[in-house]
Amino acid sequence: MTRPLLTIGVGLLLAAAYTASPLGLLFVIATPLLCLVAGRAMPPQERRLLSTILATALIARLVAVVAMFLVGIPHHNDLAVGALSGDEAYNLGRALRIRDIMLGFGGTHYDYFVATDEYGRTSYLELLTRLQLVFGPAPYGLRLLNALLFTSGAAVLFRMVRPAFGSVPAFLGLVGVLFLPSVFYSSISLLKESLYFLATSVLLAAAVRVLRGRGPLGMSLALIAMAASLWVLDDLRRGAIFLATAGIASAVVMRLAFASRRRAAMALAGAVLLIAAVLTQPSLGNRALDGVTGLARTHSGHVFTVGHAYKLLDAGFYMNPATPASSSITLTPPQAVRFVLRALVSFVLTPLPWQAASRGELAFLPEHLLWYLLLATLPMGLVAGWRRDPLVTAVLIGFVLPTALVLAFTNGNVGTLLRLRGLVTPYLIWIGVLGMCVMAESLLARGRGATRPRPWTPTLEGSVA
Repeated sequence: MTRPLLTIGVGLLLAAAYTASPLGLLFVIATPLLCLVAGRAMPPQERRLLSTILATALIARLVAVVAMFLVGIPHHNDLAVGALSGDEAYNLGRALRIRDIMLGFGGTHYDYFVATDEYGRTSYLELLTRLQLVFGPAPYGLRLLNALLFTSGAAVLFRMVRPAFGSVPAFLGLVGVLFLPSVFYSSISLLKESLYFLATSVLLAAAVRVLRGRGPLGMSLALIAMAASLWVLDDLRRGAIFLATAGIASAVVMRLAFASRRRAAMALAGAVLLIAAVLTQPSLGNRALDGVTGLARTHSGHVFTVGHAYKLLDAGFYMNPATPASSSITLTPPQAVRFVLRALVSFVLTPLPWQAASRGELAFLPEHLLWYLLLATLPMGLVAGWRRDPLVTAVLIGFVLPTALVLAFTNGNVGTLLRLRGLVTPYLIWIGVLGMCVMAESLLARGRGATRPRPWTPTLEGSVA
């Protein structure tokens, strides 16, 4: 009699949970499945540790989403679910408008205008629409789905990094990626960052598999995974497929160029010759200057957006605000050089701690200091990573470079920079953490050497040194 009652009770509980949040129930079911798949073929102790970290990360995100729901109760109505704002409100509102039109609920001319507008049309918007078409409006369930996508991407990167860098750096890097505050919040937002992170993680792991060339079946599956990832990225963010392919190409070039000291010397000589050709050939120099000028125009347009701006050009270029398309900025070679140098430095340092201009930037300051620490340990992590597994190291750094350069040269808003820098931070964390581990191991080794008693050595006087 007890078992039927228990079965009925569990069924009623599941029915109530599905009614309240179908995607929330799928999130709960998928959590143990992700832990099981991520720990496949790992030693039992490491598998348990991995499951604990992933489950803790997902539970923490579940708690955060529930807290958002409770805080937003006074604002829950048909017009504003949880009083969303910015891109989150736009994504959810547009997806719901499209859903209503598809279900035949009618709509105004403005609804049709928003639904068919080319601006903001991405594969993530289509995903939001289709999920809510099946499960109904789900502003909080979609947050949990994003949390699951992001955590899955982190698990994919962990599986790639662990055999390359070792267990300790891999686990510490995983904790850093999953619990870094800004990345944590981004992973439960109604934005495309989680899907973007999962697609790029699968792309990198598949690229490593292809470049290693282990088995025709494995390579075929990896190529299919790469094609699927690029297909998702193509419509997810403007220029994403270009950045992704450029990142993989950069990784291949780095791996080949630095395979030996001789190749490294030849690559360096080739870079010097290329720079000399650009400087001495007017046609090449003009093309390079035109490219930098286009980037500067994009940057100047972002400077005049709402929020805390920062400037990379000389002061006179900001006298007449204009969009990038209508900008008439023209740079001389010295001005272009100054712009490039300021952009590179700003991407690394902006905002300096004393430049915080809002409460949000002050709240971000501790994480910004961690960013500085990460960059300080990056060189040692690069050396150690190249010694342990040059291919994985090249893939991580090579993928970051094109994205970082585009962000550095085109941005002009501090808040946007801090948010978009999260596109490269998760990949740098693994190398930075490896550098920290190498430094800690070196310090411990020195400490053991300093406390170890010196051997007894007889001297001519019969004493000991």
